[in-house]
Amino acid sequence: MTVPWRKRDGGARVLPALSALFLVVLSVAWPGVGGAAAPRVRTDARATGLARAAAFLWARQEKDGGWRSDRYAVLRSGQAYTPFVLLALLDVPESVLRRPRGGVERALAFIRSRVSDEGCLGASDPDLLEYPTYATSYALRSLVRAGDPRDRALEARMARWLGSQQFSEANGFSPADQGYGGWGFGGRAPLPACPGHMDLAHTRRVLAALRESGWTDAATFARAKVFLGVLQRRPGTTQPPVPAADDPGKGDAPFDGGFFFSPLVLNANKGRHGTGAGGAFYRSYATATCDGALALLAAGVPEQDERVRAARGWLEQHAGLEAPDGIPKGHPEPWYSALRFYHLAVRAEASRALGIPGEWRNGIVRLVSSGQRGDGSVVNEESPLMKEDDALLATTLGLIALEAAGEPFFKVR
Repeated sequence: MTVPWRKRDGGARVLPALSALFLVVLSVAWPGVGGAAAPRVRTDARATGLARAAAFLWARQEKDGGWRSDRYAVLRSGQAYTPFVLLALLDVPESVLRRPRGGVERALAFIRSRVSDEGCLGASDPDLLEYPTYATSYALRSLVRAGDPRDRALEARMARWLGSQQFSEANGFSPADQGYGGWGFGGRAPLPACPGHMDLAHTRRVLAALRESGWTDAATFARAKVFLGVLQRRPGTTQPPVPAADDPGKGDAPFDGGFFFSPLVLNANKGRHGTGAGGAFYRSYATATCDGALALLAAGVPEQDERVRAARGWLEQHAGLEAPDGIPKGHPEPWYSALRFYHLAVRAEASRALGIPGEWRNGIVRLVSSGQRGDGSVVNEESPLMKEDDALLATTLGLIALEAAGEPFFKVR
């Protein structure tokens, strides 16, 4: 079988030079140390927040190298949390916070020891799957970041497993099937008659992992573009337009360039929806549009392509940071408040990737840093719906947001 895998150069990876402004912050390397004065410039505020959040996360690493939830049973094995936390920490420059000796290697050893023969992480307990698609995607990206040539075969195996989980012809899907080209929960082979949970967020993470690891099968990315086309509200998609009478709000046109979440798990779409002359419609909202824009880029769609520009336009017109635009406060589930740190993380990632100008960087720093507790952690106390009441999850999302508010530390080759 031909494997769509590109050989990569061995040896150490050279990271871009870091701003000297980061170097002024390290008097607050660990929580509770020093009591530093208020930063005089906002770049310092970002680096201080990064250092404090990263210090909290490193302090929560367990002896075997893993990170585990102390609140949610489904996350207690560490298979999903460990690569998620590790990847965020690998993106923090050591000029901001020096990593504890052996911390990265212990985490990598934790990941390596738990990947199945097929290349899957998160399915060691067949009765309690721990987000296999997410876990494997973050683990693959972490191994790529770490850059150990000895992991090449493992990375290839994991990428092949991720590729095998796509809703594709190999799994019985055709382009006429809803969900074709996307990814779901993982762990069990998807079937058209019983596809299970699948959505834009899973798809974006897989595409990022495949892209960063060197996956070159053009058909994989082509199928993914079909899936993304279904979720983006653009003329010519399979989604009906929003009726004119149900089109309130400036910039909220019937086809506005934004994204919704899933064509199969309809209740997971967090924006307002309804039924018009063309059938059921699902409105765009901020977190989905951020994930959609990032997924387009990871699928190889150029920044100047109309699809990317349309998503960027939606985000520029719906630039609020306090809560995700497009999710109504009156939603039956409190997603409006439950997605606080997820929204900040994906908003920062998408805004940086798209080169959106403005004050969003300072806004991200302010919103995350102002919520940090004495130990550097953040928690969303408004709703447990997205598990952001778990400090490990919320702080990792906050760290991602702060890191993305600066220039990229790691760039895809």
